[in-house]
Amino acid sequence: MKSSPLIPLLGISLVLSACGAPTTPLPEANRAAATPQLQSQAAADKAASNEILVKYRPGRAGTAPAEALLRQVGAQRVRTIGKGAMSLELVKVSGQASRALKDLQQNPSVEYAEQVFTMPFPKVEKSTAKGDETTIDMNVYPNDPLFARQYAHRIAQSQRGWIVNRGDRRIVLAIVDSGVDIKHPDLRAKVIGSYNAADNTPEAVDFIGHGTHVAGIAAAIGNNGLGIIGAAPECAILAVKVASGDTSFPTTAGIAGGILYAVERGAHVINLSLGSSRESKAITDAVNFAMSKGVTVIVAMGNDGANVKSWPAAVPGVIAVGSTDARDLRSRFSNFGEWISVSAPGSDIFSTLPLNQNQMGAKDYGSMSGTSMATPFVTGLAGLIKSKYPTMRPMDVKRAIESSADDLGRAGFDPEFGHGRVNLGKALLRAAELSHN
Repeated sequence: MKSSPLIPLLGISLVLSACGAPTTPLPEANRAAATPQLQSQAAADKAASNEILVKYRPGRAGTAPAEALLRQVGAQRVRTIGKGAMSLELVKVSGQASRALKDLQQNPSVEYAEQVFTMPFPKVEKSTAKGDETTIDMNVYPNDPLFARQYAHRIAQSQRGWIVNRGDRRIVLAIVDSGVDIKHPDLRAKVIGSYNAADNTPEAVDFIGHGTHVAGIAAAIGNNGLGIIGAAPECAILAVKVASGDTSFPTTAGIAGGILYAVERGAHVINLSLGSSRESKAITDAVNFAMSKGVTVIVAMGNDGANVKSWPAAVPGVIAVGSTDARDLRSRFSNFGEWISVSAPGSDIFSTLPLNQNQMGAKDYGSMSGTSMATPFVTGLAGLIKSKYPTMRPMDVKRAIESSADDLGRAGFDPEFGHGRVNLGKALLRAAELSHN
């Protein structure tokens, strides 16, 4: 995929769980099928090339002139994404998409129009890496048997943070991703809803495995004597799937729709472990709309291991997250740049996996690496802050997280680590200070 401008956000490494709830290995005959057999990027883009997202100027959507314009350019409305001032029209073109796009962009009734394109989920790389095997006192919170595999909590002082706050069921973390296994025993009691923004249905089955892993890092149930614990163990999860069926290629329409749906459903924090070097106006618009409504948006920096700008991580105001490892070094795959906000553990992160067969090739629990894994840890932290201070604005949540991070690399802010690696204990104390200002 070198010729594509799109960034696969995860160079994922997978290690199967060997303790706690048993991970059932896939039969040898099924292992090849469990490895993502991704279609080519060119084929995926071609499949979406006849779709266009249109944002009309205020008061123009749905009017007779707007419908006449669509007929004139040979387009047919598929459905409306979002509501009110932030509604987008997804249209399908029967003829030449480039000509229709140009005509729409030049029409005074249209604020912008852009061709729908795809952002592929990444391929999986297996790894022999092992998680942290530090022993824990099972009489001390939490009692989750796989907690010892989660080195991120030790480095980022999660237990210190949990003394202050463990989250609140009323605070909703939206996982906008490949879906979430809503039947997973470490997640199901806290999933408040599911939606497929690509197909406009409630179906959120995670055939990829990526979203379920992300959800566990952010908010897996804690102290239940089972599996792992998330950064915000008592916050709720809204599962928002952005890919149609079992495809590995979500479109910009699905992602923008997923963000807007999360806002409509009252999400307080949105996790976006995805991105592209090609900016989508619709996604940027949706992100800005979310922040204007008081939603904190957390986005992965990307996995090229280089100074490569990715969207929507580069949207001003979001919390753009890079990845560190167990030694507090920048993960070799983590992108960096002046737009980075903070870093968080993202190498060899142990978390939940779907119970159903998925493209990770394992079930129940396993380890992955990527900025996609670092991002939900920060999402969980934002959830803790919002649980304690529900009226805190996104800019202040961002400030609390950045100003309390443990400085790494050069003194002060630097483009490799941002403001540093997050610290849950310090962040909640800093949030208390900011809440009184």
